[in-house]
Amino acid sequence: KSDILIENYVPGKLSKYGLSYDDLSASHPSLVYCSLTGFGSTGPYAHRAGVDIIVAAMSGLMSITGPQNGMPVKVGVAMTDLATGLYAHGAIMAALRHCDQTGKGQHVECSLYHSQVACLVHTVTQFLNGGLEPR
Repeated sequence: KSDILIENYVPGKLSKYGLSYDDLSASHPSLVYCSLTGFGSTGPYAHRAGVDIIVAAMSGLMSITGPQNGMPVKVGVAMTDLATGLYAHGAIMAALRHCDQTGKGQHVECSLYHSQVACLVHTVTQFLNGGLEPR
């Protein structure tokens, strides 16, 4: 028996095997179930697998890495994966705290894309407020 389950499959994959949050929480209501996805569980990219470098490119991270007027460059470490893991850690800890107080678990979800966009909020603000293209 476990208090936390962390899964990293395309949304819906584990429900085929009776391992979705709804399936497992029925017999273990205090379960904290964390889904790590590439692009979330809804939307046009929900069923695509997430890969750090692809999400780094799509989110704009690569456009602010490298020479000032050069081509986009891959970051030296898997920053998108790291950021998502840190967001997942916080979400799991909050869900555990909730469970301590209520006895009820939760299903939390962290996506690579949403996590990376959140990390780049300062570049978006710079663009929206000042019209400056992030570089």
